[in-house]
Amino acid sequence: MHHSKHVDDPSKKKKPRKGKPKILDPASEAARNRRIRAIEEKRQNVINIVKESLAQRREEKLALQDFRFDKEERAKLKLIRDAKKSDNEKEMLKIRDSMSTIVEAGIKCVYTSVILPKKVKYDGRNTMTIKGVKYRLKKNLHIVGWGKEAVTMSAAFERIVGKQLKRGFMVVPRRSVFMMWSFPEAFPKLDSCISYVEAGTDGKPDDKGIAATRKIIEYCKKLKKRDLLVVMLSHNIDDLLCCPREEITLTDKLRLLERLERLHATPEEISIVRNKLSEIRGGDLARAAYPAKIIILITSDVSDEPMDTIGGGPCTYDPKGEKALAVLSKYNLIGKVSQSVRELIQETIPWETAADGQLDDQKKYKFVQSYVIACNADAMECMAVTTYTYGLLPIKLSSVCSGTVEEFGREYAKMASLMILAVEGKITRLEMYEMMKYSPICSLTDQKVQEIFPSKEEWALGLCLLLGGRPTVDPPSNDRKSGPNQELALHFARYWHLRTEQYPILRMYTVWFLGGSSYGDDGNTDAAGAFGYKSLYTDIYPEYKKAKDKYRTVYLDWIKLVEDLASDSEILNARGLVNDYDKIRKMYTAILPDRVLTEHNANLLYQSVNDGDELLELKTGNYYTFTDVGDIYVIRIVRFQCNCDGSCHDAKSKPCDDIECPVERVVSGDESDVVLRYCCKVGARKDT
Repeated sequence: MHHSKHVDDPSKKKKPRKGKPKILDPASEAARNRRIRAIEEKRQNVINIVKESLAQRREEKLALQDFRFDKEERAKLKLIRDAKKSDNEKEMLKIRDSMSTIVEAGIKCVYTSVILPKKVKYDGRNTMTIKGVKYRLKKNLHIVGWGKEAVTMSAAFERIVGKQLKRGFMVVPRRSVFMMWSFPEAFPKLDSCISYVEAGTDGKPDDKGIAATRKIIEYCKKLKKRDLLVVMLSHNIDDLLCCPREEITLTDKLRLLERLERLHATPEEISIVRNKLSEIRGGDLARAAYPAKIIILITSDVSDEPMDTIGGGPCTYDPKGEKALAVLSKYNLIGKVSQSVRELIQETIPWETAADGQLDDQKKYKFVQSYVIACNADAMECMAVTTYTYGLLPIKLSSVCSGTVEEFGREYAKMASLMILAVEGKITRLEMYEMMKYSPICSLTDQKVQEIFPSKEEWALGLCLLLGGRPTVDPPSNDRKSGPNQELALHFARYWHLRTEQYPILRMYTVWFLGGSSYGDDGNTDAAGAFGYKSLYTDIYPEYKKAKDKYRTVYLDWIKLVEDLASDSEILNARGLVNDYDKIRKMYTAILPDRVLTEHNANLLYQSVNDGDELLELKTGNYYTFTDVGDIYVIRIVRFQCNCDGSCHDAKSKPCDDIECPVERVVSGDESDVVLRYCCKVGARKDT
């Protein structure tokens, strides 16, 4: 049987059936095209945002590399420059080096990546110990946190507890993740189970931070009784720890808080209203996480004792009753807010949840425990240990000083002078107590005076007064041209000069001040702080007078040449001298200490003198430490005679004496190249 292949006849192929032409609705087509264009536009916007973000990150990385390179180059040039200095200038270098080492020891001590392993221990099996308190772990550990300190603190915590950690969420300032990868000590685990969300815009809350915080709240609501929630908090996180109640918008909330600030409401009143409008502050995080046990880890610039209100107290009981209504009534704002905010504020019945039934006699949640992990007191302990290595006796005073920058400078100079007068037998313990018990900055109890009252037997090579705090600044740091520690150092130099005028015996001592920020930068400058001592304040004024007098002399000479119809070349040369000395006069005018203090521009003075050596720059190479627990201070008091022999000047300079120690001036044609060098007047040790 033969099979033949059937071949289709092309002519018999079926022709495609013609459908009816589709009639398009012009309105629907236009709407469809608009939707497509909107989608494409949105997609392109996302692409542009990503490109801009990547370009910005690249610029920041290159800027950081340039900063480090410039810092290394400056360090090399400084070594060359220092090698050429005179003996007395080298004595100044030793003082700066010892004091900066002491301050940097305190800064390194409070790195969260360094101090957390000292405060939190894990036995590798099922027990975690925090400052002596033990907690049982059964892979039931969760962490959440807000703030820049949470970056390294969470990474260090995960390295300690390992796989016991189930999940973590951190809301951190913008650029924190980039900075985290730029410094090895901040590295998280490569297989980290912590999610980092960058939020906040120009110090204000944003939708991204709110969304992240709501996600944390929802996660905490799922926790059980066996779970352990670790909450990491620090100060100044209002822009990150923000979650308005669903009834109101973020704009409504911020507008009301700004009105309260303009009406000069107290921080406590603003906090009451903020808590009322929040879905997480005022204990709401604890209410959401209950019945889980909560551990709060705090980095504090206030105290070494846990502060219930830090970060708005997300785990601190607040009934959210009628207090907010009373605040708005006080400032006559009830009728000036939106209806949704008004209705929320007028809810005066205290909150009652299952968690609120777990309060102790002090109205604190029984299932919440707080610990301060890092504070100025920790920094001062490390500073004291380092001080001993220089043969100096550390005197630990208050770690929580508060007040204005000028008050800090005045009281610190007063405290240093009292220590000298005490060791010289000029005042008694009772007199020191009477003069310091009402100090607005560093008040001392009779017991503290008894503890620190110096004697010649305990003096060693000298004293180092160790303090900490955070001075208030007005205007705010962003509106200033220098950091608060630089202004404080210059205020100290000024007030120490006044104290030596009042008590001549103080002139037999070399007293230096150094203030530095634990964060690594002082205000809006790259420096971490600055030094202050008497001649830094006093020696600019006589040089200013000399420059002013010299300018007047050459100016009159030029006028006389013009009037006498001298040759053009003589007049031109005279005019050149007038311009040169005018620049020098203006330079001294710009850096007069009282002027820069008034203009909040102490950084200009510090950049202009001693090749910038009076500015504190961290030796570690980091300018961003991820830990901000405040500012730390050292006042170095050494019993030396003032017998400057002029060796701090070059051969052309006039030797200085004990009455006046003029500066060496190095001048080029450019105003910015004028450099001042100060004699520190360090001589032989005084016999006792």
